[in-house]
Amino acid sequence: MSQAHLLHLLRHLPQSNQDAQTLAALAGTDDVPTLALLHGSALLLHTLGMVDFDPASQLIRARSQTAKYALASLAEYIAADLRLIDDWKTRGVENNLLHNGASFLYALERQRQKLQSSPAPSRREQVAQVIIKRRSPATGEPELYFQYDASARRYQLIGGRWSPRDGADLLRTMIREIEEELPGQPLVYGQDYDLRLIMADYTPPALLSPTFGALTEYHFHIYHLVGLRRPLVLHEHDRWIPLPQVLAGHLYADDRSAAGFSSEIYHAIEAHLPGGLAALADSFI
Repeated sequence: MSQAHLLHLLRHLPQSNQDAQTLAALAGTDDVPTLALLHGSALLLHTLGMVDFDPASQLIRARSQTAKYALASLAEYIAADLRLIDDWKTRGVENNLLHNGASFLYALERQRQKLQSSPAPSRREQVAQVIIKRRSPATGEPELYFQYDASARRYQLIGGRWSPRDGADLLRTMIREIEEELPGQPLVYGQDYDLRLIMADYTPPALLSPTFGALTEYHFHIYHLVGLRRPLVLHEHDRWIPLPQVLAGHLYADDRSAAGFSSEIYHAIEAHLPGGLAALADSFI
């Protein structure tokens, strides 16, 4: 299919108050490969809601005047070799859906959640996270160690996604994440600390990732760091967060409090553990 055929289609689609035309009539060709590619383009435009398209009859037209103008604009993007969204690498969802790929994907996935009763996740991840617990030196209140994720704009436990280089064992993922996220205080597993798996394969309903924008099925594996033989030096955005605030899903009296964090997983851990998180032993010896 030549660019000229596609541009002609986009620029000459009839409006909603006009009779629909076939792809062949609009393209001015009976070439089968060209029409097959135009058929695929028409299906994509139909998915975007810009056209009414009947695959059987090949009849197509714009859904409204606004859709007609949008199709003409899209033609100009193609003719000038412009990119609707240029940044598909930056992580983090923004309010402007054209800001980056993650924001665009987030908008797509949110709409799909509205349109489908049980939308299938487009992403599945095995995730290892670790609970590091102490008693506040000032209040004696139980606290958990959190780091601020700038991409997700929320506080999270230390942890991350399984990588093929970790092999089949999520424990390797957890050890690697501790080494990567606490680089200023290298901790040696089995020497400076130990890990206990306290909840395996917790799978909440699929969530929209604030980092990538995808509807994600997470499989969480929660570890408890124990036997820690040295103090932890907090980095700029690390925090010890009191357990009541963890379960409330909101950090009080902090310049990042508006971001908060998702508390669902911590309520699941709370319900899973005998005595809840408060009964969990401190991580420090």
